[in-house]
Amino acid sequence: MRTTKGMTLIELMLSVSLSAVLLVLAIPAFTTVIDNTKMATVAGRFQTELAFARSEAITRRRYVTVCRTQDNETCIFSGAWSEGAMTFEDRNGNRVRDSNEEVLRVQTKSDFSGLHIVDTGRRQQVSFRPDGRSAGTNITLRLCDRELEARRLLIINVGGRARVAKPTSSTPNCRS
Repeated sequence: MRTTKGMTLIELMLSVSLSAVLLVLAIPAFTTVIDNTKMATVAGRFQTELAFARSEAITRRRYVTVCRTQDNETCIFSGAWSEGAMTFEDRNGNRVRDSNEEVLRVQTKSDFSGLHIVDTGRRQQVSFRPDGRSAGTNITLRLCDRELEARRLLIINVGGRARVAKPTSSTPNCRS
């Protein structure tokens, strides 16, 4: 009696076909997981930057401002926050970095992993008072994917607390 070990050609073709079908089904789900992880990471990083700015305002007993920047030295007042953001000690509280004011941290475009962060256009920067409260009104930043669909909201209230929330169906995308 003779027994053979191994697989027949039909068994091998069936295994390869089944593996290919499973792979085709798994790739979109895996891409979604990667995109969601990237979005959560960027939202968390920016939320941490805001918490850092608030903490520094309290520690230094001075205004600390976070603004958009492209050159890591001066604030810009339009465009996406994901082009770059700068946190600086705002000694005179004018929400614009002057040459004698220290840059505390900078986030570059690459820190945002190709995602977009935009605001509603009402506030051009986020400033924290020496007591940690936000100087101004509430602000909501929209974090959008590569297709400019809002995936997360970063909400900073007047008390200075930043939180991440999921957008609703009525949340505008980053084109608006």
